[in-house]
Amino acid sequence: MEKTMILALTSSKGGVGKSTLAVGLSGVLAMRGPTALMDADVEIATSRDWALRAKLPVQVVTEEEGVPKGARYMVLDTEGRPDLEAMLALTRGASTVLIPTAPNGVELRATLALWHKLNEAGGDMQRVRVIITKSPPVGSVGQQARDDLRTRGVQVCETVVRLYTAHQRAYEQGVLVRDVHDTRSENAWADLLSLTVEVC
Repeated sequence: MEKTMILALTSSKGGVGKSTLAVGLSGVLAMRGPTALMDADVEIATSRDWALRAKLPVQVVTEEEGVPKGARYMVLDTEGRPDLEAMLALTRGASTVLIPTAPNGVELRATLALWHKLNEAGGDMQRVRVIITKSPPVGSVGQQARDDLRTRGVQVCETVVRLYTAHQRAYEQGVLVRDVHDTRSENAWADLLSLTVEVC
């Protein structure tokens, strides 16, 4: 029986697009095979609420329920700012751990510090990747941030997820970003498709 691929999203900071990625990646992965979404942030549960309103073709599960039988993929949206031990456990249990960060100095420094903490604490860094999110659609700010982190020894996804209002509209409308009536929704969806190919 094929093992479920677990894709976990976590961060030491809020507001980096973690839940947006979780829902978007779930939608893309569901086109490849049976997919589950687990939202461990029980207080806010943004991705769970979004996925249920969007009627995504994914199985929304709780931590108590665990990985559902038959799921080919599972996306895990962790609680906001989990402790170091919880993040270390992710690096050993998930197939891939994505750490989203916006391309600004404050968030990049926090992400770099988190990377070093996980590494020094013995995390399985081969499974960890940083993903640049909320990048301006015009210019090379996101690419520069990606390349700068790479020079510091951080494993960073090639894909840069650009900041489009289509993502916010998708949440408000309870749909996937591809289904938003917005001139940039196709570009936003393309970023998610690219990221999925890269991490899977």
